[in-house]
Amino acid sequence: MTVTVDKARWYEDGDGFWLAFRTGDRAASAKLAQELDKPSIIDIRKARKARSLDANAYLWVLLDRLAAVLRTTKEELYRFYILRVGAFKDFHLPAEEAPTFREAWSRLGTGWITEEVDYTPDRENIVIRAYYGSSTYSTKRMSRLIDAVVGDCENQGIETKTPDELALMMARWGDAQAH
Repeated sequence: MTVTVDKARWYEDGDGFWLAFRTGDRAASAKLAQELDKPSIIDIRKARKARSLDANAYLWVLLDRLAAVLRTTKEELYRFYILRVGAFKDFHLPAEEAPTFREAWSRLGTGWITEEVDYTPDRENIVIRAYYGSSTYSTKRMSRLIDAVVGDCENQGIETKTPDELALMMARWGDAQAH
């Protein structure tokens, strides 16, 4: 169950620590209270802004236009840009586990790419660099991705939005995340 919290308070008594928080959803809060009538584990994450559908749609429009000029596919270009500007994490895995990990990671989506980049210093494990698809990107990372594509589109003479239009689109993306 997910509940958005906008304020929390904690205090201590002789038996332990107490946490109280405020939400804007009465029904979700009541359901959560019922769930917490027995020992539970709560996973707390910072709320982050989600991508706007406008920004994502615009990215794919640009990739499609650029792919036509470069005679490739928009999916291949997307993977190229993920490798160029994307977020990644390095995993140290035994050689026999690496293929299974790489296959499972790639099934998460088009931009979920892996590459073998090195061995660990002791040479016992392989270093697999795993890139995250843009569906996980923050506004800042998505902006960097779109900026890279826009720059290459402009170099190819492909019409793009003005910097002001891009800023407005990214601001709407940020606004959509705040609600």
